[in-house]
Amino acid sequence: MFMKIKQLFTAGLALVALAACNKETATDTPLKDGDAYINVKIAYSNPTTKGTAAEPPFYYGTADEQKINNAYFIFYYADGSFCQSVKKTDLKMNVNGTGESTNDNVEELSDGVVLLKGLKSNLYPAYMSVILNSDDPWIGANIENKSISEASKAVQTAIATADADDQVNWTNFMMSSSSYDNDDAVSGYYCAKLKPANFQESEELALSAGNPVEAYVERLAAKVKVEFAESLGTSGKIGSFMVNGTPKDLYFKVEAWGLNATTKDSYGFKNIDASWTASTSSLGFDWNDAARFRSYWGKSTNYGTGVYPDTFNSSENHYDEASATLNYISYNDLKVAINGNAYCRENTNTADVLDSKNFSSAVTSVLLKAKVTNADGNAITLYNFANSLYDEENYKNAALNSFESSTTDKIWKKTTSGAGDKYTKVTAEDLKIVISADGYAHVELNGAGNYFYGPNETSVTAATTDEANKLINGNEDYKYNTGCSFYNEGMMYYNIPIEHLRNDGKYTDAEYVQKEGNYGVVRNHYYMITINSIRNLGKAVNKPDERIVPNDDDTKNYYVAAKINVLSWKVVKQTVDL
Repeated sequence: MFMKIKQLFTAGLALVALAACNKETATDTPLKDGDAYINVKIAYSNPTTKGTAAEPPFYYGTADEQKINNAYFIFYYADGSFCQSVKKTDLKMNVNGTGESTNDNVEELSDGVVLLKGLKSNLYPAYMSVILNSDDPWIGANIENKSISEASKAVQTAIATADADDQVNWTNFMMSSSSYDNDDAVSGYYCAKLKPANFQESEELALSAGNPVEAYVERLAAKVKVEFAESLGTSGKIGSFMVNGTPKDLYFKVEAWGLNATTKDSYGFKNIDASWTASTSSLGFDWNDAARFRSYWGKSTNYGTGVYPDTFNSSENHYDEASATLNYISYNDLKVAINGNAYCRENTNTADVLDSKNFSSAVTSVLLKAKVTNADGNAITLYNFANSLYDEENYKNAALNSFESSTTDKIWKKTTSGAGDKYTKVTAEDLKIVISADGYAHVELNGAGNYFYGPNETSVTAATTDEANKLINGNEDYKYNTGCSFYNEGMMYYNIPIEHLRNDGKYTDAEYVQKEGNYGVVRNHYYMITINSIRNLGKAVNKPDERIVPNDDDTKNYYVAAKINVLSWKVVKQTVDL
């Protein structure tokens, strides 16, 4: 049974700076011209789980995930226009814990005084946002002199420091003010509200006045872990299958995994649709958690749109890296160790897009890198033709028999000798296996020959090699009558779409109704996927260096039992049976 515990991963850092909540006993401080000091507390929240919550629901970040190299404090006037920004590099964080599950929504706290210069008594800032681990050029181009509304649309590609194709070794995680419904649309749902009492004339007064501004921040990255149930392990028996017409036990061996269909960029601040905040919101799930200064859903840069190909290379709607919305990787790129963690940018979408586009290539998924083996653990090459498995020689025989049983015609070849012409029916030895552009295998005649077709050797018609091949395979490209998937040296993968809030049915179910939030990855969530069982073969891989673009066949071949958890990181757990 598909069991799921989802934990949302508590947003990276909760900048406990400009807290919208001042002490009730505080009195307004008269504002003056000149410089002002404000005490900012930065709090770092942990990833958590939504759905069927894991216990505890949050997960502390690792030392690398928690490290703060710099902080940018951005101030805005009451109308949302830009006031000024201040950069600090000397923040000292008080860490609650690292790398462990917790009930605590906040994993780090920081105190720091920010100096604002040249303020006018009648025009102090009213809002503040925070960005951690960014750089001056990006801040200058996307945040400086931009309003709250404009800054909310800022897009960042480098949300951490990592090599282009490395999903594991990420450092310097960018974080920004946590977004949630705070009943203040002007704030963009991510800025903290300031009050006069937050501002003081000196650093000492700012620290002693007891009116810190609290701002919560979250990492832009999502985190994923794949592990195997102890009872399963990374290798074992799949089951008994018909191979060359007789039952044979087949086995799997999982070598690694990776994240596929990942977004290429991310909003600097989590984007919330204003319509979600209405009492009549049609989202259908509880996405907001104002008590914890966070939320569990957001709009990625491709939300509501996107180009999602059906397959890597086909006659239509094929993969084109320049136009495709998401990044897809190859079998050879699957390098994340079992029980290891990987990172990606958030990827969310509407139910309409996931229904109308190619679902399997539109949602971020885990690809398990596996091989089909014999009992000794040796990889074997198999051809999956007409719902049966064959080795090379038996596949050619089966394909030829399939053609001959579908028509009264046979393919003949003519040899001429002193005794005259002789016609003999072609056999498997006259066939070769060809891999077409879409990655499927099919059979063709083995080179040019003197071919004929007809019901018997006394009633034949001459045919070119191309004509004879079309008789066997049909006339349509990519739809070969003898076509089949091909396990090249046993290579196969399992595609596991990552669940976010799914709690009713699975996308492979016949009556499944797509709902927003069921599938997707959200920033500062920790998705923990446990493989419980593997009961069938995965998708065959012919070209290990070709990008994997999942399609409907992957949906049909989704037989992995998995369990996903999102953790402070908000933890989401998912179990999978394959």
